Amino acid sequence: MSRHKHIYNTSQWQRLRAAKLRMDPLCEYCPPERRCIATEVDHYRAISDGCDPYDMNNLRSACSRCHSSKTANGERLIGCDVNGIPIDPAHLWRV
Repeated sequence: MSRHKHIYNTSQWQRLRAAKLRMDPLCEYCPPERRCIATEVDHYRAISDGCDPYDMNNLRSACSRCHSSKTANGERLIGCDVNGIPIDPAHLWRV
């Protein structure tokens, strides 16, 4: 995130982030039966991969736990369905 940190300080990002959390207030990474309140917004495809940081279609509402886990593990699209949910039932997010 450090290279793109300036994006998160813009009013455009703050408005987009607030709009996304209003549209999707529950974590989109948690399993459906355990969805919790989203407090963060994640870029599904990384900005460093050339994705538009302000593309609403590339954003996912996330709880802190899921967002931190995804970021720490460097996970992106590998092993996930089209909604970003890990395919592996034993994956950390599904436990």
